[in-house]
Amino acid sequence: MREKLAVADMSILEAVNAAIIMTDIAGIITYWNPYAERLYGWTSKEVVGQTIMSITVGSESAEQAAQHMASLHAGNSWSGEFSVRCKNGEFLPALVTLSPLFDEVGATSGIVGISQDLRERKQAEDKLHEARAELERRVTERSEELKVANDSLRDLSARLLQITDQEKRRLARELHDSVGQLLVAIRMNIATVQSQADKLDEAGAKAVAENIVLVEQISTEIRTISHLLHPPLLDEVGLASALRWYIDGFRDRSTINVEIDVSPDLGRLSAEKETAIFRIVQECLTNIHRHSGSKTAAIRISKNGERILVAAADSGGGIPSDKLRMIRSGRSGIGFRGMAERIRYLGGNLEIRSTNAGTTVTATLPL
Repeated sequence: MREKLAVADMSILEAVNAAIIMTDIAGIITYWNPYAERLYGWTSKEVVGQTIMSITVGSESAEQAAQHMASLHAGNSWSGEFSVRCKNGEFLPALVTLSPLFDEVGATSGIVGISQDLRERKQAEDKLHEARAELERRVTERSEELKVANDSLRDLSARLLQITDQEKRRLARELHDSVGQLLVAIRMNIATVQSQADKLDEAGAKAVAENIVLVEQISTEIRTISHLLHPPLLDEVGLASALRWYIDGFRDRSTINVEIDVSPDLGRLSAEKETAIFRIVQECLTNIHRHSGSKTAAIRISKNGERILVAAADSGGGIPSDKLRMIRSGRSGIGFRGMAERIRYLGGNLEIRSTNAGTTVTATLPL
C-alpha cells in the first residue's frame, strides 16, 4: 500500500501534525508516519508488519476496537475518543478517526486512522472542571455567608421590633402613671380655684372653666395615645378584649365598619404572640384605612390544629399587581416588611392575596 502512495502524498502525510496509520484489511500495519513515532514511541520499522491490535490496543479496549474493525470492514467510518496504548505502556487519550480504504472495484482494502493528541485538551478540561468546582465552592460559601447575614439581619429586625414593643409599653405606662397623675393634680388645683370663682372677674372665671375642659381633653388624648401604644387590656385580660377595644375606637376614627371574630377556644397566648397578633391587626387596619378605599373590613382569628390563623380582609379595589410583586419580594411596604419579620421570627408565614374585589392578608403562626 505504501508503494501505491505518490511521493507528494507521502510528503504530506509525513508533515501532518497528526498520527496517520494505515493497515490492510486484516489490520496489518502498512504505514506509520513520523508524528505517530513521536506520539506513541514506536518507530515505523518496529510496527510495520505487526497487527494494529497488538500494538496500540490494550486488553481493556480490545472488544471496542474489534467492533470498530468490523464496522470498517463493512465500509463504515468511525470517529471518537480512544485510549491508545503507547510503547512505554501508558495510555494516551486521542481523538481517532478511522476510515475504510477501497480498491478499484469498491471493495474494502484497508484502513486509515488519524489520531490527534488530546492531552492538552484534557488538561484544559481538568483545569476548567477544577475552576468550575472552585467557583461553585466559593458561590456556596458566599451563599452560606449571605444566608447567615440575612438570618442575622432578620433576627436583628425582630429584636428591634421587640425592643420597640417594650419601649411602647414603657411609654404607655409613663403617660398613664406619670403624666396622668400630674394632670389629675392640675385638675384638682383648678377645681380649687373654680370653687372660689365668685372672687374672680368674668374673664378669670371663664378661663378657669375652659382650663377644666382642656385638662379633661388632654387627659382623654393621653389615655388614648397610651392605650394605642400598648393597650393595658392586652396584659390584663388578653388579646380578644384588647382587639375589640381597639376596633371599637378604629370604627369611630375611620368610619370603616369592622367585624371581628376571635375563636372562643383560642385562650391566652404568650405575651410575645399576643403582642405580635395585635400589631398585625393594627397594621392591617391602618393599611385598609389609608390605601384600600374599603368601607368594610373583617378580622378573623382562629385555631387550626397546631396553628393560629390571623386574617384581615377588605372589599376595596385591591393592590396593583406591580406593587403587590414588590411587597411580596420585600422591596416595598415598610409596614408589610415589619409584619413579615414579626411573623417569620415566630416561625410563621405571611400570605397576601389581592384582586379588584379586595385584599386578604393571612398570617399563620405556630400555636
